[in-house]
Amino acid sequence: MKSTKFQMVRNSNFFRNELIGLRRRMLSLSQAELSARSGITQGTLSKVEQGIKEVNDDLVTRLAVALECPETFFYQAEREYGPPMSAHAMFRKKATIGQKVLDRVIAELNVRIGHLRKFLSAVEFSPELPFPTYDVEDFHGDIGAIADSVRRAWLVPRGPLRSLTEYAERAGVLVIHCDMEAAKIDGVSYRIPGLPPIVFLNRNQPADRLRFSLAHEIGHLVMHSYPNPNMEQEANQFASSLLMPASDIGPELQGLTIEKAAYMKPLWKVSMAAMIYRAAELNKIDRYKAEYLWRQMATRGFRMREPQAVDFPPEQTSLIEALVDNLMKELGYTPRELSELLHLHYDELALMYRIQVAPVGLRVVK
Repeated sequence: MKSTKFQMVRNSNFFRNELIGLRRRMLSLSQAELSARSGITQGTLSKVEQGIKEVNDDLVTRLAVALECPETFFYQAEREYGPPMSAHAMFRKKATIGQKVLDRVIAELNVRIGHLRKFLSAVEFSPELPFPTYDVEDFHGDIGAIADSVRRAWLVPRGPLRSLTEYAERAGVLVIHCDMEAAKIDGVSYRIPGLPPIVFLNRNQPADRLRFSLAHEIGHLVMHSYPNPNMEQEANQFASSLLMPASDIGPELQGLTIEKAAYMKPLWKVSMAAMIYRAAELNKIDRYKAEYLWRQMATRGFRMREPQAVDFPPEQTSLIEALVDNLMKELGYTPRELSELLHLHYDELALMYRIQVAPVGLRVVK
């Protein structure tokens, strides 16, 4: 990844009314709440958001203050994207999670996608490994064979995959950890023309689930150019096969016990529950043994929380941090310039991208 200095170009004077709603949703504000914050009548806000009323400087300033963003936020050229095709957990939980919470997540993802485009504009981005895509029909529905093909394309040694995040980033996948806990979303992925594959993961997950969620999303990116009714099941099968190849883990799953699953967890970096599923899938235990293991997991409270003694650290991302560091350290962007480039105040950017040191005169607030 080679840095290149680039010229910041100011946006045109074209006010994009739809970005008011985007920022509102990002802050979980209703139109009525924004009206109260800004002192702008809801009728006027509605007309401005619908693009049937022109704005003046005073109105733009009020909106920027109320929505806690620079005025330039409303003049960006970025387009808005709907929910990702891979939003498996989002739609599974939709009955219990309010639409307002889901809208907030989608709005934040949109803003982050715009940031990624800016980050990548400042570098020559050349992945070390290929990112393959396969058609499930070409493999006659054998998801395990697809996962094996990905491991071969990435030159992964046999056995446990040491760091899936590292391999994904080496293949050009932008992996971003963010807070999606309120929406109960494990992970989502995007394929957007002109950008590398993107995976957003809920950073509040346990390490084993975070890793499985990443494998699941990679499965979508590899196999699913278009949605299909079986895509969630296929992505789960892919994740299981990628992390636990049948030829490698199969002999170890023979006669699986709770104690053996606990011992294997830090080595294979998957949950004990995932190993029980895999053992049953590969016919290394029969149905009765699987049911017994699930009862044991429930009795010991491991269905809710697997034993802390066998926890392992979550995988860390490095590519997104390198892109941020490239701007601030290599290219010398000041906090003010970073804010101008990304159209958010620096304190919010520092929280989003975990910039560790706040500059003199500025503070990071929660």
